[in-house]
Amino acid sequence: MKFYLTKFFIVHSFIFFACIVYAERDEKEVMPSAPLSLQKERRSFFPQDFYFDVDAILPEKDDEKKFEFHGFFAITTPVKGRDDDSQQPSSKFLEGNELVLWLGKRITKKLSFVSELEIEEGFNQFELETFHFNYEIVSDVLQIRAGRFLYPFGIERFAEEGPFNKLVDRPLPSIRIIPGTYSDNGGMFFGTLPLFLNTRFKYEFAITNGLKGPEPNDVQKLWDNNSSKTLGGRIAFECFPGFEVGGSYSRGKYDENNKRDIDFLGADFQLKRGNLEIRGEYITSRVEQKAEDGGNYHRNGYYVQTTYRYPFDLDYLKYLEGVLRFDSVDPNKDITDGNEADRIAFGINYSPIKQVIFKFEYEVENEAGEGIHGKSFVQAIVKW
Repeated sequence: MKFYLTKFFIVHSFIFFACIVYAERDEKEVMPSAPLSLQKERRSFFPQDFYFDVDAILPEKDDEKKFEFHGFFAITTPVKGRDDDSQQPSSKFLEGNELVLWLGKRITKKLSFVSELEIEEGFNQFELETFHFNYEIVSDVLQIRAGRFLYPFGIERFAEEGPFNKLVDRPLPSIRIIPGTYSDNGGMFFGTLPLFLNTRFKYEFAITNGLKGPEPNDVQKLWDNNSSKTLGGRIAFECFPGFEVGGSYSRGKYDENNKRDIDFLGADFQLKRGNLEIRGEYITSRVEQKAEDGGNYHRNGYYVQTTYRYPFDLDYLKYLEGVLRFDSVDPNKDITDGNEADRIAFGINYSPIKQVIFKFEYEVENEAGEGIHGKSFVQAIVKW
């Protein structure tokens, strides 16, 4: 743990000073006379561009009693090949369907409620991914959250849903190291602090029930296997409008006897300028294990993704978007067991109208046990 924390603070000290340099340069590029509304618009895409948040349900005039209802329906099918680890379905039509329903309400000016239900596997699998209340203590500076929520680690969680994910599947580290959709029960506090030189500091800290084990599909349900709690969260610096770097850490007991630790350390960045977006993450994890089971081991992985969206002002053509991503994962650095993989993915997204998205993805994967092979997928999404 000391080793991880040392790396964590060294990396963030370097990042902080780098941010100051970039902020000074960016400050010179911003006109002092620019309207405040324009300045706010340039800064407000993290993380609201990626997921439904309470700002989407702000009441207008006397509309506080109204519930906001959103969602999407996605159909995904492989064109060539299949990869269970990337959570892609079989060629059966119904198994490729996913329905996500989101319900929210602004109860008062400071209190709001958010819930999300996922229906998958041919409408046979139901999962309550989020169900929580948010309370604003000091506007955006300090807020608290209680209930069931996405665990505050990394940034891929903001874009894991179909309409916000630029590709059909998700980065390998997010499904082979971090549980694919890691929701947990507990409480957290978070906020954004404006700093000097046009920078901002963001923080999220949580205490939750924790994981039951190190397996990639270990998503916490409404129960727990021990009395220990997991502590963790993410901090980030927005160095200048459109560029953010962050780090995450989490640690907790995962066995029934409260003896074995599992911890995660991550670093991330995201850049958005105009129609260009670049983001990436590095994740490493240490798992304590009995000597007879192989002893302690480490896991790591990373991804870098670039997208460019070209908008059109035409009927039935809102935008075309190109996507390129490279990711790599090693679920156990001490052994070579065929689960290591490197992958390059290419994607094209097409939106004929605002509520509909079509995606095509082709990927080339290099796995130790299978060699180099290609896969392709298509997806259609209808959102509201």
